[in-house]
Amino acid sequence: MSERSEERELTALESALRELRPKKESIHRDVLMYLAGRASARGWMWPAATICSATAALILAIVLLIRPEPPVVYVGVPAEPADEASPSFPSSPLADQAERGAWSRYVHLQEQVLLHGLDGLPRPSSGTEEQSTDVESLLKSLR
Repeated sequence: MSERSEERELTALESALRELRPKKESIHRDVLMYLAGRASARGWMWPAATICSATAALILAIVLLIRPEPPVVYVGVPAEPADEASPSFPSSPLADQAERGAWSRYVHLQEQVLLHGLDGLPRPSSGTEEQSTDVESLLKSLR
């Protein structure tokens, strides 16, 4: 019995919905958009801000063009006096030669890497040999 009462309610709702008719439009969308655009154009703030920023840009451009060149200032650096009393370490010709050899090898290796990338590096040793860490072998490797 409840099913029949639900069906009756649904049919009553359907018939009420069928009888509804749309109302005529009371708001004209095109007119509303036109009036809103026209109202937003009435103002003095945006034109004034545009004039101020354009004037500031023009003044800065003129100042940049007519400013004088900055003067060139030469600063003298006094040479360091050679102190005879300063301690100096004695250098052996063997150490100087070893340093120059290592430095030139380093510079050469750096140039190779800059020119050819990592492919410019020499092939690594196999690593199976045991490396000796005494001073003489290290000095020999620098030559």
